Amino acid sequence: MKKKLLLFGIAAALAIVPMAGVSAVAKTRTLKAVCEIPADNIAMAIAWKYADAVKRYSNGQLVINILGNGEIIPTEEQIFAVGKGVIDLNFIMGDDISQATGLGLGMSQTNMKPWEERERGIWDFYRKVLAEETNTFWLGHYLAPQWWVITANKPWKSPKEMKGAKIRCGSTHFAAVKAIGAIPVSTPMSEIYSAMERGVVDGFVFPSGGWIEWGWQEVTKYLIGPRILKGQPSAPLLNLDVWKSLSEQEQQWLLQPMLDYEKDWYAFSYWIFAGDVYGEEAMVKAGLERIRWSDEDNKSFDKIWRDASWKYATSEMKPDVAKRFSELIGR
Repeated sequence: MKKKLLLFGIAAALAIVPMAGVSAVAKTRTLKAVCEIPADNIAMAIAWKYADAVKRYSNGQLVINILGNGEIIPTEEQIFAVGKGVIDLNFIMGDDISQATGLGLGMSQTNMKPWEERERGIWDFYRKVLAEETNTFWLGHYLAPQWWVITANKPWKSPKEMKGAKIRCGSTHFAAVKAIGAIPVSTPMSEIYSAMERGVVDGFVFPSGGWIEWGWQEVTKYLIGPRILKGQPSAPLLNLDVWKSLSEQEQQWLLQPMLDYEKDWYAFSYWIFAGDVYGEEAMVKAGLERIRWSDEDNKSFDKIWRDASWKYATSEMKPDVAKRFSELIGR
């Protein structure tokens, strides 16, 4: 597991960030929040919807102030920042949670809808583990469903043709890329464009929602194969001490929108990832050629990818956590 990163100067920097849009009312409580990717990317739209809902439910008494993303706290440091209380709330994904707990690597593996996870007891499980290992309270999903896609500058017509290819991916997918015979490459998200343009990598794995907003269609030719790990790895995480300091009413204002809007937000998220404005269809409209594999190749690829990434995820978890999570998702 990756080592804990130091948060040099972050607390001091946050202290001077201005709070906007909230009048000084005695009963108003403001939570400082940071997103893992730019807050104006469409993939963060539901974070804003959630913040609006909390404000409405509380009649303005509880406000989530989204300050920004990596310019406030680098993405790789955010999970530690929220645990330390440097920020109150973090809109983050499992891949970046994994720096503090191996559970983050497994969150994409459930292949369930949010309400199915909740009925299985997975939400309660997340809350227990994340509280113990990251000092945070897991509020629910703000981006579900989501999945990853493979995009490349080589027209791989089957998984076998990917052997030896250099593929940029996050830590969730490193073992899976190796399992199909390709070479995983780690680069910051901000360097994907130049890596593709210069041929440093042949392709990359990334969520399809908001993909075109990064301009990668200018240096990428193909959208390849099936969707990868359709799961729900999103997590608004609240500092656990802050959570405990809230009244029952304030806690309910944070929890209730996740339940009341979960199916509406699920449909909206699906549109973000699949649709013709920001998702897969938008990628094709922007010029990428879609290369579909046979059903047999899709099935084989999915099993190899899922098994390899699950094995890696559980190896990074504490044994009792891995055992219980496996039971909950039926693996």
